[in-house]
Amino acid sequence: MITKLQVLHAGPSISVQDTGRHGHLRFGVTRSGVMDRGSFTLANAALGNPESNPAIEVSLGGLSLTCIEGSVAAAIVGGCFSLSLNGNAIPSWSMFKLGVGDTVTIKPGAWGSWCYVCFAGRLNTTSWLGSQSVHLKSGVCGSAIQTNDVLNLTECADNVAATVSLGNPEQFKPSNAIRVVIGPQDRYFDKPTLASFLENTFRISTDYDRMGMRLEGCSLPVAAALDMPSEPISRGSLQVPGHGDPICLMAEHHTAGGYPKIATVISADFDGLAQHRCGDDIAFKAVSPADAIHAARERHDNLNQWRDQIMLNSVGVTERLWNNNLISGAASGLENDVMFQPNAPERD
Repeated sequence: MITKLQVLHAGPSISVQDTGRHGHLRFGVTRSGVMDRGSFTLANAALGNPESNPAIEVSLGGLSLTCIEGSVAAAIVGGCFSLSLNGNAIPSWSMFKLGVGDTVTIKPGAWGSWCYVCFAGRLNTTSWLGSQSVHLKSGVCGSAIQTNDVLNLTECADNVAATVSLGNPEQFKPSNAIRVVIGPQDRYFDKPTLASFLENTFRISTDYDRMGMRLEGCSLPVAAALDMPSEPISRGSLQVPGHGDPICLMAEHHTAGGYPKIATVISADFDGLAQHRCGDDIAFKAVSPADAIHAARERHDNLNQWRDQIMLNSVGVTERLWNNNLISGAASGLENDVMFQPNAPERD
């Protein structure tokens, strides 16, 4: 089945994203992909999609789509956004069907910077190096979604009878405490500066996009000469340029740089950091590499539990009842009636 969706409204930085381009950093190609990998995974899981199935990443600018041909099931997971279907409010994390004339509208809600609209179908967009992720800064695989664009989907399924709540987004509300591993260039900062980095709070500035997040607060002066050569950098690196404000590198970070990195956000906390908004205050807590590995494993296990719950919620109450043995372990009570016990004496 083919489905077409027309974009009635699209704010800035809304694009098609998937898990990104793996293994090309040495060639100068960053991985890119979704900002919040956990939410993206859960949205696809609700529809039974492969984990890498492309989705629309929605920013605080909001999005409104109307179906002009065909029909398709859709799921939205991410921050706590405000959703409506044909003008009626629906839960922030929802699964529903879009048929001809149906319109879904996504607006900023209580918290969160990103949410993901996944479809039970395949978005027909450009692919490069095994990914359909749009790199907004370079224009790889296209550009941001614009008002009046028409999105084409193929291999669509629409087996959703009614709108289904997929869970409570509060379980994904980000913490203000962000764990980091100190370094690798902590030698460029004196001890008072390192202590200040961990003791003070930082405010997320308006300089926040898919490439980086600039933090304002106490200045972090570099105590040594900036003589380090450029080297590969990764998502979550907190590099400090000459102005002293740390910049956390996000999904579309450049591949190499020569600024010292005072710390690196651990992978288990990156999704939560990405969901914070401009003006939010955050603080950093230092952990060991071993702690970071443990946290990553714990995050993986929790994500699997959330995915199982999301998939259970997406089935709906009726199908859950049909799929469960509701009489298992039930007793008739007859064994307690003397009339039904073997060799029981006859009653008058």
